[in-house]
Formats: sequence, structure tokens, C-alpha cells
Amino acid sequence: MTDTTPARLSAAERQEALRMLEEHHSFPCVYMFKAIGYNSGEFAQEVRRAAEAVLGPITGGGELRSRPSAGGKYLAVTIDTKVGSSEKVLEVYDGLKALGGLVMLA
Repeated sequence: MTDTTPARLSAAERQEALRMLEEHHSFPCVYMFKAIGYNSGEFAQEVRRAAEAVLGPITGGGELRSRPSAGGKYLAVTIDTKVGSSEKVLEVYDGLKALGGLVMLA
């Protein structure tokens, strides 16, 4: 049996990720999340739901775009939305990591 539990950051890795986010972004700000997964027909909405579970509805200044791969097997989903803190960024990534069909986060 394969372990499908998303990899969790250690406390030190999480602190380093927060430090780097805060060094390179001035929160609140518009942040870009990109998830690539199998083009199941539901993947884009699953990505939206994972982000909205942390950030609330993505409306107004938020934008969701998706683009299938050349062969149509994969779907790249990009969300540009306002995020209030570096901690919220990591919470969204935690939700995205739990998605079935996820291949990569960029």
C-alpha cells in the first residue's frame, strides 16, 4: 500500500518558508498559486475549493486560469488572489497538497 499522506514541513522548514515568503513579499499582497494535475474535469474546481477553504471566496481581484497540456492529460491551474499573510500562503499549499490527482505545485 502506498502512503498518500501529503508531506508536512518540519517546524524548521516551515519557519524558513515563512521567512522567505516575508522576505520576498509585502503582505497583504496578490499571490500566485499554480497547481498541475490530471485533467479530470474537476481538477480546476478542486484547486479553487482548496484555496477558498483558507482564503474565502476568490472574487473581485482574484483570478483563476487553467490551461490543458498539449496532449490534454494534465491541467495547469493558476490562481492570482489577495493573501493576508505568509501563514495563509502555507495553509493554501497544505490544502493543495492534499488534492487527488495533483502532480506538481509551482
